Amino acid sequence: MAKMLYIDPSKCTGCRTCELVCSIKNEGMANPVLSRIRVIADKYQGVRIPMLCQQCLDAPCVSVCPVHALRRDSGLGIVKLDENRCIGCKACVLACPFGGAAINPLSGQIFKCGLCDGDPECVKFCEDKALTYVEPDVMLMEIKRQAVQNLSPLFEKYSGRGGTVRVAGVET
Repeated sequence: MAKMLYIDPSKCTGCRTCELVCSIKNEGMANPVLSRIRVIADKYQGVRIPMLCQQCLDAPCVSVCPVHALRRDSGLGIVKLDENRCIGCKACVLACPFGGAAINPLSGQIFKCGLCDGDPECVKFCEDKALTYVEPDVMLMEIKRQAVQNLSPLFEKYSGRGGTVRVAGVET
């Protein structure tokens, strides 16, 4: 099974290094506007979340592309953009619920994350490990661990005792 990019917003400091690295890797210049990953910040909530193409299994961008410029690479499990086929209709930009497809302001062409063909540069430079490239089972275990941590206060409240909570092999 293909690896997945796991984003842990609680670790993101908002340094935006991922944006710079992405733009250098893909466009040859350090310009966050040219990045395929965007750090979305809510300054009132103190939350920063790196957002990029989620490589959806049933990708809306793929289904709306009239010239089949977007296709799933079965080997890597990612949605790839064939820039030579793309006519710039922007249907994929409108269809993506995550804002994963965008318009390159310099060329006017569509661009999106292709996970650097299975070796994402942003992960290598994310010092706080908010971005990791992992096997799906590792990601699912981390999601379960976080869910248990979030539920732990409820267990304590309603069980009347504190301590360690163990649920399906996940301990907090």
